[in-house]
Amino acid sequence: MEYLKLSYKIDAKKPYIFIGSKIRGAFGYALKEEVCVNPIFKCENCFSAKECIFYDFYEAQNTTNNFRLDFKLFSKKYKFSLLLFGEAQKHKSALHNAMMNSLKEYKNIDFKEKVKNLEKKKTVKIIKLSFITPLRMKKKNRFATRDIDLLDILLSIYKRHRDLKGLDFERANIDTSYKVVSKHLLYQELTRRSNKQNTKMQLGGLMGEMVISNVSKEVYNLLKLGEVIGVGKSTVFGLGKIKIEDVG
Repeated sequence: MEYLKLSYKIDAKKPYIFIGSKIRGAFGYALKEEVCVNPIFKCENCFSAKECIFYDFYEAQNTTNNFRLDFKLFSKKYKFSLLLFGEAQKHKSALHNAMMNSLKEYKNIDFKEKVKNLEKKKTVKIIKLSFITPLRMKKKNRFATRDIDLLDILLSIYKRHRDLKGLDFERANIDTSYKVVSKHLLYQELTRRSNKQNTKMQLGGLMGEMVISNVSKEVYNLLKLGEVIGVGKSTVFGLGKIKIEDVG
């Protein structure tokens, strides 16, 4: 799977723990100014909605976003990446221009662009799965606040990948012979202010780690895919970031 990574490092103090909300909000305003061709500057019933990257990113309903923000929640540095998948990569120039305009209050910004290809890895016996930013997934029609099953995570990655590739739904048949050796998860609360909805939104989720043994090649590769595309809800804000480490 090929994707594009646009990375930004700012020579400034990080504003607060959760930068995803600020970045996505400012980026949205800048992106609309960059690409909008509608004289009335409104998305509703716009003649250009089907070709508009802003509409795809911010207004389209019931769709899987083909981008996400990537950063560490407790990092001491103000740096992040914009990951672009599928058709979104064709708009990289407009997206980069908009991002730079959204960061115009800062003077020194280090930018890097890299095309990356996710390659399949060899099978390992034991891995540690870490949740770098809060994981928001529903369990019994509610967002999980104490625990989540590894199978639910794998199914989330599987479905999101198929959606990004534009493939129809197909039931996953995942090898469940793995064993969760240990699990340490805590709920991390996050909130953001939505100007559009004029309300505060809850974006909390689970953080921590799992140690998993007897990991099949299929499961390992699905989790490596999840490192790139994210897991669960609100990945566009940078949530659902995971990391896999080989430990045996």
